[in-house]
Amino acid sequence: MSRLRRPLATAGLAATLVLGSAGAALACPPDPRSDPTTWEYGGVYDCSRTTVRHGQRTYTKPSAVAFVVIRTGSTYFVSDLGDANEGDRTYTFDKPIRLVITCLFTDA
Repeated sequence: MSRLRRPLATAGLAATLVLGSAGAALACPPDPRSDPTTWEYGGVYDCSRTTVRHGQRTYTKPSAVAFVVIRTGSTYFVSDLGDANEGDRTYTFDKPIRLVITCLFTDA
């Protein structure tokens, strides 16, 4: 009887781990707005994610950048295209910045 318990217990533990990890992955699908390719609009822009300091609440968009997408908390801010080529623009937020996606114009 003890020979049977150990394989059953091992199989039960393995099944629990597999289901638990699959459940966690299904519970929180990645937000497509965090993916730079979401903002490229079929090749019109070339976008990339930028790393920011921990706790940073301001971001300066260089004038050469078409627009930026800034996530603070669960909110996404998208700068105006009209800001492009008018000099650097600094944006300030109440919450720390979690990610910045910068988008450049392409020749498309």
